[in-house]
Amino acid sequence: MKIMKETRHIPVLLNEAIAMLAIGSGNTVVDATLGGGGHLIAFCHGVVPGGKVIALDVDASALERFRNRISDNPDVQTMFEDESLVLAHGNYSDLGGVLKQQGVAFVDAIFADLGFSSDQIEDRERGFGLLQDGPLDMRLDRESEMTAAMLLHSSSVDELRHIIREYGDEEEASRIARAIIRAREERPIETTTMLREIIENVYPAAKRRKLKIHPATKTFQALRIVVNKEHEHLKMFLEESVRYLRPGGRLAVITFHSGEDRIVKHFFQELSRGCVCPLGFPVCRCGKKASLKIITKKPIIPSVDETNRNPRARSAKLRIAQKNP
Repeated sequence: MKIMKETRHIPVLLNEAIAMLAIGSGNTVVDATLGGGGHLIAFCHGVVPGGKVIALDVDASALERFRNRISDNPDVQTMFEDESLVLAHGNYSDLGGVLKQQGVAFVDAIFADLGFSSDQIEDRERGFGLLQDGPLDMRLDRESEMTAAMLLHSSSVDELRHIIREYGDEEEASRIARAIIRAREERPIETTTMLREIIENVYPAAKRRKLKIHPATKTFQALRIVVNKEHEHLKMFLEESVRYLRPGGRLAVITFHSGEDRIVKHFFQELSRGCVCPLGFPVCRCGKKASLKIITKKPIIPSVDETNRNPRARSAKLRIAQKNP
């Protein structure tokens, strides 16, 4: 198939995800996070002839960019026109609703890449990139109300401390939260540059010299997670995925930070566990059966070669589970 043009995004762990999902012709596959579309093209190639790919994204602009890119790609355009490729605007937590609309009861594979595409990060109007000046927005769905600027304006110092520590794993959460409160008393914090400079000015110099990332990175991450309710949507997505996977079907998730990876890991562990009766019970009384089999005992991570080519892949982790009969 022809490669798409005009995207800055490089798909992460592409070959590993395709191989481990074991996609074949005639399969029905869900790409729950279209993003830059790099994985989706491979899924389209894998299911022909006779298969179907359903792609979701909460960001309407991602769907529009993909439609534009496939306009001169005859193979993908054909799938789009005969509805063996379907694009749907919606959060992946509403997977079940989208599949019902398509009249699909079960699917053979479900994939989610929880990272942001380079197209989104490098769009200064979205406010995801901390090194570019732009409005402090951070919404994936531009129709939602809460922006990062609104969150900073409405949260107390204790709430900010909790957000930055819980969702950013930031050791300096208290210091940063107090600095934000002081700064907003003088004027609203409305741009990425304003927030970045607040954090730069209060971050301990000794710690900053040891960091491999910008000192504002974890705070930006934390705000983005809360603005988009990412952890809540992830949990709902995982539950929906198991419900709609065909027995033997596989679920693959690529995470990029410890919080979301813990959610996926613990979900897989919980559903791969069978009987939970106390030790010594001669017969199982709980009736609990394992609904998943973990395929990746340890997460798959990018090779050195991939991270050299694409530094944004360095924190990626791929976990895969298979639905039991």
